[in-house]
Amino acid sequence: MSIVKGPVLMFRLLVLASGLLPALWLAWRWGQDDLGVVPEEAVVHLTGRTGLVLLLATIAFSPAFRLTGWVGIMIARRQMGLWAFAWLCAHALAWMGLEQYWAWEWIWHDMWDLPYVRYGVVGLVLLVPLALTSFRRVRQVMGERAWHWLHRLVYVSAALGATHLWILTRADYRLPMLVVAVLAALVLFRLVDAALQRR
Repeated sequence: MSIVKGPVLMFRLLVLASGLLPALWLAWRWGQDDLGVVPEEAVVHLTGRTGLVLLLATIAFSPAFRLTGWVGIMIARRQMGLWAFAWLCAHALAWMGLEQYWAWEWIWHDMWDLPYVRYGVVGLVLLVPLALTSFRRVRQVMGERAWHWLHRLVYVSAALGATHLWILTRADYRLPMLVVAVLAALVLFRLVDAALQRR
C-alpha cells in the first residue's frame, strides 16, 4: 500500500481542513454581517490568531513524531507550515488593506513606532525563508544540517507572534497565556530531547 493511503491520507485531509475551514467560516460570517461592529478588525484578529495556532501546531508535529514514530505526521508537517504562513500573510494583508487602507505612509509609521507591529512584521519575515526552503529539492541542495539550523527560526517567529498577541491584548489574557505555555512546553521538549540524543 502506498504511504499516502489510509491513515496518512486522512491525516493530510485533516490538515487541509484545518487550513481551509477557518477561511470558509470567516467568509460565511462576513457574508452574514456577523463580525461585530468593526468587521475589518475582526478579520485582522481572526486571521492572525488562526495563523499563530497553526504555527504552533506545525512546531508540535516534531515532538509528536518523536513520541509516536508515525511517519504521517512528518509527511503533513510542510503542509501545515505553509498553511500557517498563508494565514499570517493574510493577517498582514488584512491589516494593511482593511485597517490602513494601503496608506504606506501610515503603514511604515506604525512599523517603526509601534512595538507590537514590529514584532509581528519581523516574525512574519523570518518565516519567508522557511516557506521558500520547505520543498524537498531545496532541502536536499542545502543539506540536512543547514536546513535544520535555518528552520529553528520557527521558534523565534512563534515567540515574536506570542509577544505581538500579548501586547495587543487588553483584558482577557487567557489566549496569550495559553500560547506562551504551549510554546514554552514545545521549546522545553526540544531542549530535553536534544540533550538526551547527545547523551
